[in-house]
Amino acid sequence: MRGRGGTAILLDVLTGALLFLLLFPVIWIFLGSIKPDPDIMAANPWPSRVTFENYIAVFHKEGFLIALRNSLIVGLSAAIITTALAAPAAYSLSRFTYRGKAAVNLLILGTQTLPVVAVLVPIVVIVRNLGLTNTLTALIFTHLALGLPIAVWVLKGYIDAIPRDLEDAALVDGCGRFEVMLRVMLPLLKPALVAVGTFAFVLSWGEYLLALSLVSKSDVRTLPLALQSLFDPYQFSWGTVMAGGVVIALPAVVLFLVFRKQLVGGLLAGAVKG
Repeated sequence: MRGRGGTAILLDVLTGALLFLLLFPVIWIFLGSIKPDPDIMAANPWPSRVTFENYIAVFHKEGFLIALRNSLIVGLSAAIITTALAAPAAYSLSRFTYRGKAAVNLLILGTQTLPVVAVLVPIVVIVRNLGLTNTLTALIFTHLALGLPIAVWVLKGYIDAIPRDLEDAALVDGCGRFEVMLRVMLPLLKPALVAVGTFAFVLSWGEYLLALSLVSKSDVRTLPLALQSLFDPYQFSWGTVMAGGVVIALPAVVLFLVFRKQLVGGLLAGAVKG
């Protein structure tokens, strides 16, 4: 019993230390965003006075609100399209048998091993040849390509765990395969759909490298590029930069807090049961 108690205490200490390491930069950035600039480099981590001037300055920066709008359009579009395409694709891979199915599964897994840098040049060339440079359409479809494989794999694992008896009963009642997927499977997939939709949105919201490579016009910039523009050597403010970082991180935090049960349940079902 003593040995188990010591192990539990050690695990709690390690968990607390890891949690501190993960949260410390986030807390430091938030505190810096509500400090006056002279306090940011001071030894005292707490602000001498709380100010929201940095947030006001961020939203008054030229192009920041346009970048916010662009990020919302791209992120929501990528999340909706990813979810809409991943559900039928995952259903097909889970329930049907056809030639090339194993190759498709292997291809989906293989795409997750490639870093974005490895496919960056081909993506840029293709986008330029299609005449989609400096468009939100290019960002939407490239972000879709990033999130779709993992979304399909998570949903496939979730569908694999659903008993086929439910579908067989619906087929006996006269439903076609499309009706079975629409009326039987999709209601059962709600936690997983929320998980993959949220994942796709967050992935698109914070994506920087593709946006940097495909966008050069200020009216098509997304938030990560707008945050980069805050590093002005002539009018630089750490408080403003930190406030911009909080603005970018806030949607991901809010989404996790709102959908935490669906996120944990959907991702665990897709990873463990699959």
